[in-house]
Amino acid sequence: MAKTNYHYDREADVLYISFGSSEHTITVELSENLIFRLDLGKENGGHPTAIGMTVLFPSQLLRLGHSPLRLELDRLRRQSPEIQSAVLETLSQPPVSEVLLAELAFTAPAPPLPELLAAA
Repeated sequence: MAKTNYHYDREADVLYISFGSSEHTITVELSENLIFRLDLGKENGGHPTAIGMTVLFPSQLLRLGHSPLRLELDRLRRQSPEIQSAVLETLSQPPVSEVLLAELAFTAPAPPLPELLAAA
């Protein structure tokens, strides 16, 4: 397994985390501040593999009180079931799990508001 490399661009306030490389990388925007790169494993018949992550504006988020840095993966819902599954699989395993703690939460849909009855 390749060594995890970190590069912080202070001027741009961007943290780059690299887990390896692949010629078959796709990019998935997981939230406003988190971009995830992975290889789905289709080309070699293998499992999905994490390639890297980019965290946008981490110091700004920490200054706003996001400590520890918490990011919701709200944009994962926009992805196909295949990509959702691959992302969740790679987030829960090393090397990603050594850098990022992924927690899943159940959110029930909000019940509909009762219709207002017109006053008679």
